[in-house]
Amino acid sequence: MSLTNLSKLLAFSILLRVSVQLPNGAPISACQSMMPVHQGISPQPNPAPYIFKTSSSSYQSGKPITVQIIGPAYRGLLLEARTFQQTDLLGKWLQPPNNTKILPCPENPNGAITHSNTNLKTQSTMYTWMPPDSNCPGVIFFVATVAEAYDVYWLGVQSAVLWKGQHLSL
Repeated sequence: MSLTNLSKLLAFSILLRVSVQLPNGAPISACQSMMPVHQGISPQPNPAPYIFKTSSSSYQSGKPITVQIIGPAYRGLLLEARTFQQTDLLGKWLQPPNNTKILPCPENPNGAITHSNTNLKTQSTMYTWMPPDSNCPGVIFFVATVAEAYDVYWLGVQSAVLWKGQHLSL
């Protein structure tokens, strides 16, 4: 193979990889599974270097909770609130920070947040979640898929649980 053909093949491979990525956010098809569409790339097997920091250890209807993802800078995410043994998206996300957007999942159009580009997001990025007005479960947690890079991501990163009840600031 000539050097020219090899160069063309390399350029095509790079363009193909870039076009397969979802730099504008997770697809709606990922709302339940939270699995990115990174062809041929599996989640990291080791524990995630990320933890969640929340503004409270409990929640109440009508009282927003702020969420931060503490750890190395990341480029992609899919963030939801859930309860145990359920894939239902709970509550709604408010005013997504820069470089993120609401993902309009069919079962809850404001129930997930994702990246809007591959710019770095840092632990100073704050997400605001509003609990549901009714039918609140006794306990919720935040769960995320966090992508440090296209080929480095963690699936199912979970926060500590938040209990329904008195609103306690941390």
